[in-house]
Amino acid sequence: MSPTLFATRKVAVAVSAAMALGATSVQAEANWPAYEIQNINEVFSIRGTLDNSRNGYGAAFAGETALGIAKGVNDATTSEDDNVIDDVVDAILPEESATTNSIYRPFNGNNFLFEQSAATNWEPAYVPLLENTPPVLNPDEDENPDAIPRTNAFYFDATPLGLRTGSTSALQATPLPNENCDPAENSDCSEFLYYRDFESRAFVQSDAGYLLLPPEAASMAYVTADEDLDPTPVQTGGSSVATAVNDNGVVVGYASTEFSETAGDNIDLCIEALADEDSETVPLPIEACVQNLQNGSVIGYQTRGYVWQVDTSSMSIVSQQPLPLTFTPSELPTESDRDNVYLGQALGLSDGNNDFIVGRGNQLSKSDRPLSTLYAQAWKANGGDYSTYLIGPTVEDSERVEQSIAYDVNDSGLAVGVVRRWIDGYVRNKFAVVDLSAEPEEYRDGQRYMFTEPNDFFDSQSDLASIGRSINNNGIVVGNIEVDRVKNLPRRVRAFAYDHTNEDFINLNELLTCDSRGYVPAQEGDEGVEIDEAGNLWKSYTVVDDENFSTTITYNVEITLVDANQIDDNGNIVATALVRLPRVKTEEVEETDEDGNTTIRTVVVIDEATGKPVIETDANGNPTTNQVPRSVVLKPVDAAQTCTLTIEDGLNPPPNERQGASFGWAWLMALAPLAWWRRRQS
Repeated sequence: MSPTLFATRKVAVAVSAAMALGATSVQAEANWPAYEIQNINEVFSIRGTLDNSRNGYGAAFAGETALGIAKGVNDATTSEDDNVIDDVVDAILPEESATTNSIYRPFNGNNFLFEQSAATNWEPAYVPLLENTPPVLNPDEDENPDAIPRTNAFYFDATPLGLRTGSTSALQATPLPNENCDPAENSDCSEFLYYRDFESRAFVQSDAGYLLLPPEAASMAYVTADEDLDPTPVQTGGSSVATAVNDNGVVVGYASTEFSETAGDNIDLCIEALADEDSETVPLPIEACVQNLQNGSVIGYQTRGYVWQVDTSSMSIVSQQPLPLTFTPSELPTESDRDNVYLGQALGLSDGNNDFIVGRGNQLSKSDRPLSTLYAQAWKANGGDYSTYLIGPTVEDSERVEQSIAYDVNDSGLAVGVVRRWIDGYVRNKFAVVDLSAEPEEYRDGQRYMFTEPNDFFDSQSDLASIGRSINNNGIVVGNIEVDRVKNLPRRVRAFAYDHTNEDFINLNELLTCDSRGYVPAQEGDEGVEIDEAGNLWKSYTVVDDENFSTTITYNVEITLVDANQIDDNGNIVATALVRLPRVKTEEVEETDEDGNTTIRTVVVIDEATGKPVIETDANGNPTTNQVPRSVVLKPVDAAQTCTLTIEDGLNPPPNERQGASFGWAWLMALAPLAWWRRRQS
């Protein structure tokens, strides 16, 4: 999936009444089920990330198993250096800083695969791929380097029969000696140089194991064209990402096809430095020099949407091929345009057949010049090959349109994505759908389809940004949408569902059961009582923790769905929720090493009397809480279980009582992660 994920922040202005916002007052019946969070326990703790990790995000369903991505490793450092907090789960610890890659220090993994299912009571379980190193607290590079994660891995899609796909970085290769480092003269220099064989590799995974899916061979090893330089191939590994898979063994994504001209020039400098006998320093080995370029993102590639056909019984590649853009770069009229770097990405694939692939890529203007941004496109199976189609609109249809992307497509050819356009002076994402089974329109020298942008909570287009991430074979779209109308501040987002057939749009939080929203039955006289439409009394569950911290703490549970990443044909949804947790108190301490060097370190505050961590408090002595993301698994239940307590996100008409075309209710939309995110952007 995109990317600062879920970088949400509450704003001070909430939405007011329906009349002020233009919501419809005419409502018709729709039939949404209620939804129940599966991975929540009896004390309302969401089990939605790995132990020792900071954040968790929902990814996909592999049959009955939900997949997720854990991001960030907790820092359990204390001033006494004893790991007293490794058993504390429901609290916000400091996060290990994710350092940028350098050839002078080892790699550190920060993204981890996990799975959870009813068979294991929805407990998140680490999934090994190239290595078996789950996140660990305060690892020691000198004492136990093998326990430290070195790779970053991501799940992007899975199938009903359990195939999974995504991308991973390479394992750290055996370090090379740094001949420019003499520890006797400079104790701060690194004695070793660190590199790996590739930066990103697509994979497909099953119960039988995993298979790495390479890019085009021409992009994996560079041979200089300079006759004065050593022609020995230089390995860079190329780049590939798998974004979607079906049970026919078809995997799609994007992959490098050849080196850019600039990449060749940069690698030539590495080769040239090795041949320089007059240098005052020992030149970097070619592996380290290339890794230095990779770390600086200066090895660029031509990148295209890509298809791998996999034999899932033997986990082997049957065939692989790049997908074409909507134009041929070598046929462009100017040399500069012909030499340009172009990007294509396949991001979605029909599940039950191989008929439809969607994604995005570069497009041409009416004067045959490349447009400056990327637009959605589709590929349709055509006798063993794929025909390509532009999906409009583009900036040439309307100057308000900036770019677009298609994320997913179902077996009927109904695709979902985003059109990015100017609305009321601001650039907003708007979720959009397109029917690829219809006849395309003639367009210049080819054919194209056109997105339509459904209304969300209102009868006409709103300025609420939204992202449609997934669509099932019943035409149900899920994603996220903004729920605040203030224009110049960050807006909150909420998960949504949209019924394309009935043109009905709803905030998924409205469909949750009261238990899944963190409520328990209440009695008259209880504090904080709320009354539902049937007259039942409820209150937020209060967590009381008198074991893990220096003093007893209490806080109310809060669970909010902020993104829905995938929906299957049974209506099950993998989503991400923000949950409220208390924050552990930290302080900065000054440390001096044996050489007299001083550093500032952030550590967890430990109470001397109890030996337990201290929770940060506000001016009233209440625990300071923040929201953190957790993967959640939603399963449909009887609609009668829908919680009718008011949601304070603005106007939310009751579910199952809204006008189809108006999609009346209140607030969801765009958490665009991953720079990312759908799961799938680069």
